[in-house]
Amino acid sequence: MASHAALANPDVHKPLLERMAHSERLWKETGHYHGLRELTLKNQDPLRYELFHARLLSTVIAAREVAKQISSSVMTREEGELSFALYTPEGDSVVFSTGIMVHIGVMGNFIKWMIANDWESDPGINEGDHFANNDVLISAVHVPDVYFATPIFHDGEIVGWTCGVTHVLETGSITPGGGMSPLAVERQLEGIHLCAEKVAINDRLRRDYELGIRRNTRLASFWLLDDRARIAGNSFIREEIKKIIAEFGLDYYNTAIRELIEEGRRYHLARVRERLIPGRYRCPCFHTSLLKGKPGVLPQANQDVLLHFPLEVAVEGSGAMWIDLDGASRWGFHNFNAPPGSIYGGLSISFAQVLDYDGRANSGCILDVKLNLPEGSIVNPDYPFVSTGWSWGSVMAIFNGFLKSMSRGTYARGYLEEVVTGGNITTAVEFGGHDQYGRQTGGGNAEVTASAGGARGVMDGLDVAWSLWNPEGDQGNAEMWELLYPMVYLGRRVVTDAGGAGRNRGGCGFESLWMIHNSQFAFIYQTPGVIRIATNYGIFGGYGGGPAYVNVAARTDVIDRIAKRQPIPHGEGEPDHPELRRLLKGDIQCGLDAQYISQPLSEGALYEKFYMPGGGGLGDPLDREPTAVEHDINLRFVSPRAARRLYGVVGDENADGQWKANPARSASLRKRLKDERLARAVPVKDWWRRERARVMRGNITGEAAAMYAECLSRSPQWSQGYREFWALPENFTFGVGSKNTRKVDGR
Repeated sequence: MASHAALANPDVHKPLLERMAHSERLWKETGHYHGLRELTLKNQDPLRYELFHARLLSTVIAAREVAKQISSSVMTREEGELSFALYTPEGDSVVFSTGIMVHIGVMGNFIKWMIANDWESDPGINEGDHFANNDVLISAVHVPDVYFATPIFHDGEIVGWTCGVTHVLETGSITPGGGMSPLAVERQLEGIHLCAEKVAINDRLRRDYELGIRRNTRLASFWLLDDRARIAGNSFIREEIKKIIAEFGLDYYNTAIRELIEEGRRYHLARVRERLIPGRYRCPCFHTSLLKGKPGVLPQANQDVLLHFPLEVAVEGSGAMWIDLDGASRWGFHNFNAPPGSIYGGLSISFAQVLDYDGRANSGCILDVKLNLPEGSIVNPDYPFVSTGWSWGSVMAIFNGFLKSMSRGTYARGYLEEVVTGGNITTAVEFGGHDQYGRQTGGGNAEVTASAGGARGVMDGLDVAWSLWNPEGDQGNAEMWELLYPMVYLGRRVVTDAGGAGRNRGGCGFESLWMIHNSQFAFIYQTPGVIRIATNYGIFGGYGGGPAYVNVAARTDVIDRIAKRQPIPHGEGEPDHPELRRLLKGDIQCGLDAQYISQPLSEGALYEKFYMPGGGGLGDPLDREPTAVEHDINLRFVSPRAARRLYGVVGDENADGQWKANPARSASLRKRLKDERLARAVPVKDWWRRERARVMRGNITGEAAAMYAECLSRSPQWSQGYREFWALPENFTFGVGSKNTRKVDGR
């Protein structure tokens, strides 16, 4: 067998395209990354090997901190929406910083795309060049995520790449904001797309590029500061890697970076074998796009659509996985389309949180995962101008289901601390119009990063502290958002009863109440979380969290009330009697759906945004310790009404104003609730017959019927499974009208 040095570095003088093809061929022939059957350096001197890894990892983490101090964007500096990584010459990730780890493999695919299209010849790849990409169909998760990659040279040859990503505030889309506008239903409406373009030479932005950004975005200064932050982080890594090569030697470096990837692959397989049961895991996942009749919607998008993601995960005895989305809905004229790069991103961030969380997260972790993403579907669109602005809506639906599936495996193995119900489909919000300084503005508010986590096997879900796509993010200070946009915060608080009930409670989301300030023309676009259909359900008997919605009050007397020092709203209060209605006069609308598009708002208008739903619960709520419910009530995370109805816990306030559970009354109530459950219960076979009758009678109509009809017409495999489960005729399908039909009615 060839030496490890020869395997790792067969011919550094060959073009990158040949080197990439050589690496891929070795993987296919041997089943080991770059053909590395042995981890020679690790076995020869494990301490030196670990020191090398620690040097690389600390370098990319330090680069992230450097970049945060350079950018003044709230998204980057306050939220922590950035990360950096080191890649092999062929574009495989070696180490990844903290931050938005969704990009572990995705940024590398952008590098591979440049190699495959011979960027080495034209436009050329030189020391100090930086290439930018946010084209999701090349490799990204959604348009606001802008990648910068720069090569690392040693003696005139490329020995690696460093790449950084930040989430920019504004992309110049059809409506102001971060490229996630619900009205951007085709690619051309999303704003600037950088298609692996050379945007900097000698570590300085090209003047034509900089002018283009200034002329085509509404918050150009923040975009360009993010650019400089990425250049600084990449340059820092590049120079540190040169020092590491000088210390360890080029041969050691070339071999060790590849051994780390092969080790990551083996480590991942070992974790899967240890934590999961081989077999098939299935989880239904859904989302909705509600654009029918919304202000400004284009004709081709003027419809409400229920989106289907039938997830199946097959775990093999070796630790390899298949992730199958056969039967997924067709791509559509909405911004929920999630191309393969987005799906790989969801896979990366999920693995980094539940399996590969100890610094070995790299390209090796996903090498033994195969994806079936049907062509033409929402997860593999075949329309070249498809919109991907809120691909995260689909990715979160899928990978919250993935986390539930993995949790069933870890629970079966006895790893209760690894069980997590997932989280929710987070909502997001974008602003537009005139800011408080009289300038045109546009951008997103990403305090939603501090959303709600699902219940764990050994504890409650995190309250106001977790999101799938950035588990290390932060709300950001309210004062910083107020400096950026024409609004002031009247309140920020946890939403009572937002978390799903369970033996372990799902985490609660929060709300923010904003007042438009010093602007006579502002508007808000909402990207939805959970609406019309529950997707944040719990597991093992746990309930789902509450749905997302918004409250809006226009042309109110709030400024008058402030001047008179009268009470004003600071939150929703009791949902049945919201503070907006109780305290204010004006045009007040409550409970609007979370895919909200506002009419222009002016000074004194109030917008109440609920970062919901909460996370799903785990286990039967009637098994929750009454003292835990008591604690939740005193924190206002659970209301006494929900405690009675969902947890079977009752009590009273004591003289100190603290709510105390009554054990005897609670035990009696719980027994009654369990008896009522038994009285309602029916055998599964009777439930099946009843539900089948509903299907055959045509009781499923509207968007649900259209969704099923489409999926039945598109996927023979999924259709066969569906019809067999419900014992339906071979040619059965759903009509989009009021009755079912046996004529296929799909697109």
